[in-house]
Amino acid sequence: MQRYGVTLFIAIFMLLIMTVTSCGAVVIIQVIEKDDFIAPVQGALVYSNGTPIGKTDEEGLLQVLSPASDSVPLRVEKSGYDTWEGSIGPKTDELLVELQKGELSLSVHLYDADTMDPLAGVNVTLEGEVAPTSVVSDQNGTAVFPVQAKGSYQIRAEAEQYQPVSMEVEAGFADKEVQVMLFRGDRFSLVIKDGESGETLQGARVFVEGIERGTSDSRGILNLPMPRDKVYLIRVVMDGYQEYNGHQIVRSDTAFLTISLVKAPFTVFVSVSNEDAEPVNGALVLVNSTPMGRTGRNGRLVLMNLTAGLYQVDIQHPDYIPTQHMITVATQGEDITTELMYRQENRTIKTVEGPGSPVTGVSISVNSQEEGSTGESGTLAVTLRMNQNYTITAEKDGYRPVVIEQMFSSADGASVITIPMEQEYNWLFLGAAGIGIIVIVLGILLFWRRTHISSHGKGGGL
Repeated sequence: MQRYGVTLFIAIFMLLIMTVTSCGAVVIIQVIEKDDFIAPVQGALVYSNGTPIGKTDEEGLLQVLSPASDSVPLRVEKSGYDTWEGSIGPKTDELLVELQKGELSLSVHLYDADTMDPLAGVNVTLEGEVAPTSVVSDQNGTAVFPVQAKGSYQIRAEAEQYQPVSMEVEAGFADKEVQVMLFRGDRFSLVIKDGESGETLQGARVFVEGIERGTSDSRGILNLPMPRDKVYLIRVVMDGYQEYNGHQIVRSDTAFLTISLVKAPFTVFVSVSNEDAEPVNGALVLVNSTPMGRTGRNGRLVLMNLTAGLYQVDIQHPDYIPTQHMITVATQGEDITTELMYRQENRTIKTVEGPGSPVTGVSISVNSQEEGSTGESGTLAVTLRMNQNYTITAEKDGYRPVVIEQMFSSADGASVITIPMEQEYNWLFLGAAGIGIIVIVLGILLFWRRTHISSHGKGGGL
């Protein structure tokens, strides 16, 4: 069995030799990068007569068969490199292909970091794969350099009144564009904040040496050109805050200055009236749930030392329905007016006679205003304001009129107002009737007496 395996191996080996001999010798193609040092190029595509025949390996190598007779044209391509063209012949056993890195363009766009405007006239220097090259940016703020693919470069931008900028750039296999922001050398930032909360303030107006220079942005920042090592008079104005005035020194090692604004104190008035446009005395005023005092006889209360902002105001009085609303304090001396609605509750008026018999059809008046008549159950529903004195009158023919005076409140717990009714007697009629009865009785007695005397006299004559 072992001799059979050896015989098979020798047969296959001889067959390979005969095949190579008939088709041509093996050619080793090595592809390298043309640079200061030798670097194999992996993945380079090799074409023969326009037909791909393979790719180089990680060592930049590819084995192909040499032509049996005439030379064959070759083309080698790799992204980022210039295309190489050549040929191999029958006697070629090795081929060294040197690829040149492709030339690309690197566009540098330069901007002012504050205004975002393009900067012309900036001197831009490129160093790296080639000798240092300098270009001045054009009117669009652009400087263009030729670079090689896959190259590493360093850019330095310099301009008068601006801080120099350096940055690293890696070129790939396509044209590249980079953006560079330049900060003014005299650039200085003012940061405006709320002195209590620390939050930045947008829209604050800034004056330097009496000249308005701008307003703070959404970040509370205003950037200004301010030469260093000088003292400036800075004024900051914003609605709802006390004006800031102060001298500040801008040092060479300082990039920004924080100015804290204190909210301005406001005095506002709260005026409380009722439905009848009358001032409400003694109404309790609460601001953000904190009692601030009660209104006077004129229905007003003065609130002092409020700062600009949004507040919740509650107004309470036992005779009225409490009210709550939100107010924005932004104006000095503002008058906040509030109308309170009377507190009202339902009550039932019940007219009864004797131990509790209902009296129907009784006319009810409240404070001289007729409210209606009691129904079959002797009741009438009315709505009354609380904590006020009322005069209630109940009238019906045949009954004595009843007048009651009473104050009602939610605390009394009584929902039924009972009015006792008494029938009214006509004493004149009763007197006349009595006299008539007496006359009749006396007449009867007189008639009886006369009749009795007459009968007695006749009998005595016999």
